[in-house]
Amino acid sequence: MKQTFEVTFLGTNGSCAYNNGKRQKYGTNTLCVAVKAGEETLVFDTGTGFCGLSGLPGYGLDTIHLFYSHYHADHVGGLLFSPLLFEAGKNIHIYGQHNEASDLYRIIDSFLSPPLHPVGLKEFKANLHFHAFAADSAISLPNGVKVKTHTLSHPGGSVGYRVEYGGKAFCYCADVELANHQNDAGLLELMKDAELLVMDALFEDGRVIEGWGHSSWRQCAAFARNAGAKRMALFHYHYSLTDAEIEKMEHDAKKLFPDTFAAADFMRISL
Repeated sequence: MKQTFEVTFLGTNGSCAYNNGKRQKYGTNTLCVAVKAGEETLVFDTGTGFCGLSGLPGYGLDTIHLFYSHYHADHVGGLLFSPLLFEAGKNIHIYGQHNEASDLYRIIDSFLSPPLHPVGLKEFKANLHFHAFAADSAISLPNGVKVKTHTLSHPGGSVGYRVEYGGKAFCYCADVELANHQNDAGLLELMKDAELLVMDALFEDGRVIEGWGHSSWRQCAAFARNAGAKRMALFHYHYSLTDAEIEKMEHDAKKLFPDTFAAADFMRISL
């Protein structure tokens, strides 16, 4: 029996869901990636793209494993509006890097509380389970799915993830200043030989701003090549970029790492 390992991009835009009228091909939902690993459904971040998970065919939604890279608004905002949270019987496991599960609950609850939003966690009908993990730890999920983590350079901190299933690996590294990881053997190990890397490509080449916690397509391509990855997806675009500018980023990145593609909202990739 074939083991399904699939990635669906539900949101690929960074910072905000702004549409400048010149972005149709790639979409403008903020950050959310769903992964189907056998019988398990994993979701990375809940930007506005998270609202599309409930209508995604082929993904089991009775139990969802939700992993946060961090809690900036473009990674959390879609949690406010997903109908899944209001369905009794759903089990949503929420994972984040913290000392205690109560810390993780407090962060999410504060985002959903007045005056930011009138409905908080206590109003949701789904069963919410909070799981805090320490930096650079490994998490075992049911049915042979393993998740490894690594701390990334980003203001306030961020987490990169590696999902291993059926002898293959997927790596999610949103919001990372790769310039600060040049000698980071741990990050290269996280990415090593992955079938697909999803990488933070907020900046066009030559426009990286030090201290912002983001990277360029050129830096992403170099890391993918050094890690021996099979494919690399550009992701977390600057909201001002047009379709043509993203296409140029993809074209230029291919010169350094040929198996590069620019991710688009609702694109599905089999690993």
